[in-house]
Amino acid sequence: MSYYPAGTIIMENTAIVRERSLPPHVYGDVTVSVGIEVAATQVVAKGEMPQDFIVVDVAKMLNLKPKQLEQLADLWQVEVGQRIQAGTPLVKARRRREQKRVPKAPATGTITLIEDGRVFLRANPRIVEVHARIPGQVIEAHDRGVKIRSTGTLIQCAWGNGRFGFSNFAFEPENGLASLEQEQNLFSKISGRVYILERPITEEDLRIVAKLELGGLVAPSMPFYLREVAMMLEVPIILTEGFGERRVTRLSYDLLRKYKDLEGAFDAMLPQRWQPERPEIMLPRTLTSAVEADLESSLVIGMKVRVRTAPYLGEIVEIVRLPDTPIRLTNGLRTKIAEVRVRNREIVPIPLANLEIMGDSRQ
Repeated sequence: MSYYPAGTIIMENTAIVRERSLPPHVYGDVTVSVGIEVAATQVVAKGEMPQDFIVVDVAKMLNLKPKQLEQLADLWQVEVGQRIQAGTPLVKARRRREQKRVPKAPATGTITLIEDGRVFLRANPRIVEVHARIPGQVIEAHDRGVKIRSTGTLIQCAWGNGRFGFSNFAFEPENGLASLEQEQNLFSKISGRVYILERPITEEDLRIVAKLELGGLVAPSMPFYLREVAMMLEVPIILTEGFGERRVTRLSYDLLRKYKDLEGAFDAMLPQRWQPERPEIMLPRTLTSAVEADLESSLVIGMKVRVRTAPYLGEIVEIVRLPDTPIRLTNGLRTKIAEVRVRNREIVPIPLANLEIMGDSRQ
């Protein structure tokens, strides 16, 4: 029987398609068209999220009874969908002496409904902008958003603080992030730059990010108690492996080191249960041919997969055998396993549930 494991995309050459849409309850428009190239920081949709709904009972203010509502038909000065400013007259005065008592909009907003002599106003909106977050070409557009296609290197990660940045990046200096504080003359070069750590993030690292206005941090892990501190920062903080003490996945860091001269999209999207989006690092490159990641493949002999648990946590291994029957592990658990070749060429059994594919079924 085939086994379909979980997946985390780590691919050097891939096509990336991402959909960017206005959130629910946000009213707005797409600002780009199909076929154009967009930058990662470009706004592709813009709208308003209402903060208040106000009902103005115009009929009551004019002392109109239900049988007299038809009198309003010729008096309305506004219509559904119209954006109005606070103080805008909603109806015309029936008589000159009523001009000062004409009902007016109590706030700036958009008319959503006119019914039974009442005006429903979506007021005090908050502007919402949706950014592309990857550079690429718009391949589809609909009422609320777009699909964007790009190519390059993609590294999906475990956790992010909900921020985004597109910038150059560098690995941590040999003397640590703290050494950057001694290089005040280089402030213009380090400000806005994302730094890659091959160790867990510390509280001091987050302090340095804020003080020196760095562009963000990427690290394998971080103590959980620093989560709220990271959430308060305005720049992306990305964990490739998760919370606690974790080792790096060497493939991810080898790719970052290989393309360290490029700019990257650091999308520290906050993971949400039941949502497919994950924090990710995208290094855009023009590729003549590229395929999208495949996370629907079953395990096959020869495939390279990543181990999700100790003692081989984060290692990329090769499947050499897939026994049909379960075996009993040293902990007494009986389960189906894959025999894999680890870094030192040793072949070891690992439960299928502890393996994940990386998006390239051709490996």
